[in-house]
Amino acid sequence: MLASHAIIIDAAFQEWYKNLMSALPPMTEQQQDTEASCLNNGQTEGATATFGRTEESEIPLEIDVQDLNFDLQLVLDGFSQCKGDDGQLYLDGYLRAYSELNKFLKLLGTVFNFVSHDIQKKVTTLQCYRKGGAGDYYYSIQSMIEYERENNLMMSSDQQSGSRTLLRLHRGLEFITGFLSEIHKASEDSGLGSVTSELYGRTLAKFHNWILAKTVGAVLLMMPNKKTIIDRVAGGSSAVRAHNEALMPKVVEVMTSVYNLTQKLYEDYELLDLP
Repeated sequence: MLASHAIIIDAAFQEWYKNLMSALPPMTEQQQDTEASCLNNGQTEGATATFGRTEESEIPLEIDVQDLNFDLQLVLDGFSQCKGDDGQLYLDGYLRAYSELNKFLKLLGTVFNFVSHDIQKKVTTLQCYRKGGAGDYYYSIQSMIEYERENNLMMSSDQQSGSRTLLRLHRGLEFITGFLSEIHKASEDSGLGSVTSELYGRTLAKFHNWILAKTVGAVLLMMPNKKTIIDRVAGGSSAVRAHNEALMPKVVEVMTSVYNLTQKLYEDYELLDLP
């Protein structure tokens, strides 16, 4: 009965998301040109780098977990490399870590498909800018903000602002960090639905409208127990599972640090409410 309810809620949520995306305005010609140029120059990896509109065919309703090989060490390395001794937050390390985290979200099943798709688009956009003609200005979060502010790109209709795009990833990082922490603290057979839904309510729900927040909160209640999630991520390997368990506190610590530093940075630049 619980499984059938999960399928019904998941299908309803995906249908709602597709309807939401179809209601968004189409991209401007300038945004289309920016996307086409980025793709033709081979500057993206994976999904398209557009945020104006998502066609229904772009929404992956099924993901083959056999193609995913999540490595928690890469998350730790990426976020550690993001934190420079000079105080800079380096974008390459941030994006590498986030790309790996996205594999983890995909492994959680169809409930997170819409999330992982959106994350991939945002990561790809920033990768595109990093590899593009202005890539030298996108080496760190600080340099990106300074460049876009000086060139009036924060609210540009010609291209998606990198600073705005990263702010959305930053907000998601608070939720993902908390989720990993809850998994680590939970007992083997503990259900994660309630704590995950409550965590969402304290984090990402603040930036979502009431309907979306209620829908996501309900979907997250269907989260399985810790054992199911860990076995799925580890692929049944006891060695991988033990390695991830030992690594998790360090990962949560560095993710929390990067989140706090980024939060302070956006606060200093008065960009936390960037639309």
